[in-house]
Amino acid sequence: MDSWSFFFNNIYSIAARLLFAAAAGGVLGFERTRKMRGAGLRTYMLVCLGSAMAMMTGEYISHITGSSDPARIAAQVVSGIGFIGAGTIMVTGYHRVKGITTAAGLWLCACLGLAIGIGFYGGALLMLAITLITMLVGEKLQRSYLARGNRMRVYVLLNDTESLGDFLNFLKQHGITISDFEQLNAIGKSVNATFMLKLNAKHAHAETIELLSGCPGVAFLEEV
Repeated sequence: MDSWSFFFNNIYSIAARLLFAAAAGGVLGFERTRKMRGAGLRTYMLVCLGSAMAMMTGEYISHITGSSDPARIAAQVVSGIGFIGAGTIMVTGYHRVKGITTAAGLWLCACLGLAIGIGFYGGALLMLAITLITMLVGEKLQRSYLARGNRMRVYVLLNDTESLGDFLNFLKQHGITISDFEQLNAIGKSVNATFMLKLNAKHAHAETIELLSGCPGVAFLEEV
């Protein structure tokens, strides 16, 4: 059977898989686009489409030759998608790593495309639903926990080096300890630093920010 015969004999199945892959990737990509991430709607759609096509190509090669492993190309997709994911990860000026969720989403999107490409529709639909719940509900739970946890990371800009001592004493007076600091730089007379703070009790971080912003010598402070 030549390639065109295979194509026309399976055209409805191929079209359904590619359209499903584009739609599934688009659903996940829209969630990332809504949050203005670098990898969004088009990236997710292309990754899922490409993975589905790779899976079907492996299936086609196996069908034509009768000997090839249909999962061989799929295995290369799973490992090769890492270079795209790595491009979405960055370290911000606050020494905070961002983009890991997007990178994981791209890898998962590739796996979703492979499942669709081989015709595993039930598993793909279930995976899509669970992924959406994880992205939407999981983020709210994570933010809620972090917003009231007893640890928080803050960036502070102080007027001068003397203000640093005042700030440290202010923390001590209010039962707040420094568990770690990620950077401490002097720019002219000003001092900027990023601290990981341990609070004496779990309460809203907004209250702590308001409290620390009132410390003498603090020009600017925010949670990061």
